[in-house]
Formats: sequence, C-alpha cells, structure tokens
Amino acid sequence: MRRRDKGRQHGRDTTVARFAQRRANEVLVMAESSLKGERRVAIIRIVLVVLLTLSQMVIAQFFGDERPPFDLLRGFIIAAYASFAVGALIVLRFQQPHARRAKWLPLPTTVADTGFFALMAWHTFSRTKQFDPGMLAASLGMVLAFSVARYSWLHVVLSTTLSSIAYLTLSVMTGHFSPMRGSFVVFCFVALGGLIVLTNAEVGGMFLILRRRDGLSRFLPKQVVERVMRLGDESLQPVQREVTILFSDIRDFTALSETLQPRQVLELLDEYFGHMGHIVMAHDGVVNKFLGDGMLACWGVPDHRADHAELAMRAALDMRAKLEEINAHREQQGQPRLRIGIGLHTGVVAAGMLGGVEQYEYTVIGDAVNLASRVEGLTKVHGVDILVSESTWKKGGGRFSGECLGQTNVRGRREAVVVYTLEARLPASEALPVLAAASGT
Repeated sequence: MRRRDKGRQHGRDTTVARFAQRRANEVLVMAESSLKGERRVAIIRIVLVVLLTLSQMVIAQFFGDERPPFDLLRGFIIAAYASFAVGALIVLRFQQPHARRAKWLPLPTTVADTGFFALMAWHTFSRTKQFDPGMLAASLGMVLAFSVARYSWLHVVLSTTLSSIAYLTLSVMTGHFSPMRGSFVVFCFVALGGLIVLTNAEVGGMFLILRRRDGLSRFLPKQVVERVMRLGDESLQPVQREVTILFSDIRDFTALSETLQPRQVLELLDEYFGHMGHIVMAHDGVVNKFLGDGMLACWGVPDHRADHAELAMRAALDMRAKLEEINAHREQQGQPRLRIGIGLHTGVVAAGMLGGVEQYEYTVIGDAVNLASRVEGLTKVHGVDILVSESTWKKGGGRFSGECLGQTNVRGRREAVVVYTLEARLPASEALPVLAAASGT
C-alpha cells in the first residue's frame, strides 16, 4: 500500500512539475516577445531622433517657422539622447530572452525617453519663455505608446505616471497650468494607458493560447483540443480504458529509401504522414506517434467514445482510398507505387502523459498496442492491406463488409488470433439487419 501511495504521489509530483515547467515556458515566451518589442522600440527611437531633427531644423527653416534656440546645452541633450538610442539598440541586439531582465529592462529606457522630452521643453522655455503644451503632450503620449511592447502592466503604469508627472510639473513651472487643461491631458494619458494594458494582456494571452493549441493539435483531434484547453492538463491524466488501436507501415520502405536521397525520404514521409494523420484526426482519433515509416493511432482516449472501433475502421478505409490518390500522382511523376499494411485491434490500455518534466507525450501502453502491431504484420502473410482483429470486428464490423480468415498464430502470443479483412463500409440499409442479428433482436 505504501508503494502504491508513493507511486501516486510521485505521479502527482510529476504533474505539478509539468505545470510548473509549462508556466516557466510561458514566462520565457513572454520575455522573448518583450525583448523583440524593446528592439522595435529602439529602432523607432533612432528614427524618431532623425525625424525630430528634421522637423526642428530643416522643416522649420524651410517654412519660415521660429526655430528653437540651439546652444551647447541643447546640443548636449540631443547628442546624449541619440547616443542612448544607438547604445540601447546595440545592447538589445545581443540580449537573450530572460524573464527577470524583461521586468526591469524598460525602466531606464522609459525614464530616459520621458526625461528627454521634458528637458527639451524646459530648455526651450528657459531660453524663449515660450511653452507649447500641445507638443509636450504629443511627445509624452508617444513615449506612453512605446509601452505597447512592454512585458508587464506595471511598465504601462510607470509610463503613464511619468508622462503625467512631467506634463503637470512643466505646466506648473512655466505658469501654463490650469486644472481643466491638466486634468484633460492626464485623463487622456490614463485612458491610453488603460487601453494599452488591456491590449497587451489580450494579445499576450492569445499568443500563449495559440502556441498551446498548436502543440496539442499535433496529436489530438480538434474537439479534444478545445476540451483540454478549457479544462487544463488534468483532463489528460492517466486512465485505463478499452480503445481501438491502428498500426500501419509502408511495405518495403527500406528498399525504397535506399534509392532516394535522405531529403527525398523525409519529403515522402512528410507528405504521406500529413495525409494519413489528417484522416485519423478527421475521424476523432489520436495520432500517437510516428515510428520510422509506421504510424500508431488510437480511438477512445482521451475522450471516451463508444463507437471507437467503427471510427477506426472508417479511418482505415479512408487511408486506403487516400493511398490510391497518392499512387496515382506518383505514377504520373514516374515514381513507384506505395503499398501499406494496416492492423486494427480493440483492447484495454493505459493512456496518459508519459515522460519527464522537460519532454513528455500523450501515449497508450498495453498488450492491445502490441497485438495491433502483430495484426498489421499478418497483412503480409495473408496478402491484404487491412486486417481487423475479432474484438474490433465485433465492436464495429456490423457496419462493414469483410471476410473472416480464421485463426492465425502470431509471434509472442500462445493464443491464436482471429482476423478479418476489411473491404468496405456497408450502406445503412444493409448494415441495420446485420446489427440487429448481432444483437439478438
């Protein structure tokens, strides 16, 4: 009992560790996204310096506008900010995603951006006694917009706070403050900051959901993916259940691959498995794994399906039909035809997540898996492409046509296995009498 309890506790610990690892991966993904955002901001910052210089110097002179005063201090401020912009871009270029750095990295850049525009406005006022609150509000609003690429909502709060403080402080110091104008600008900053916070949260959440859904969609059918997304990884906890297993492989693939370049072999398998995997999932099956030129799929997990045997048999027939389409195309290209063998067996398996924290997969384990592989091997003996075990035939064979080939001994088992060919799916009018006879009614 203690060993069993310890095993269960270890399983729970592994599950907790997987959740923790997934969370760590999500944090790292967000940190990577934040770093890319900071790099984009760094590029825009340099472009901004160039454009502001063009506006203040060239455009102002061309249209005869009053140019801002230029002296040593103003030149020093602009040169320092330009150097900061270039340096930030260089540093960020060689940075690696890091969750802790992603939290503090925007802090000095936000302070520098806000400080630059505030100093420029103050310098202009100190020299000319002129203060343009509209230009200051626009420039600080742009700094606030930079936070759309930031890691945390706290960064947006910081940008909003600094922009508001800078505007209000300069308005008071220059004698241009009014409660109406000041509150209006600050409220606009707050509204913009709130929109950015909501947008960042929504986009970040959607990004993580898409990555997770993409990972699950690699081996689970669509409706199962949606349920796992809704209920969490606990829905993939280990279960013991009757399922139907499909095992298939390509005949004489070793000899075929020897005539091809490695890249051509991969391209062939990629196309083949792409078609066959789509068929499995279209019939609510789970692509468990690819084994060289073989494929293991199952029906009945993680969602329980009473018609798992019928779904697997329908998928096997569609795989046969798809292979005919593939071979027709290959013959047009002057390539040899492919031949496959498919074996189906229904039995009890253990299904669940298997592996460590770093790498794991959803898999099925049990004698039924081994027997499905043996049944597939018997297709070579009987010279057919699809064989179904007796247990699978009893579960769903009433809706299909086929022939019983009798008992056959398989390697590794003392008991003989009764197998059936699978020819076609019966029309509903023919299937109902067969089902009624099988049920004894």
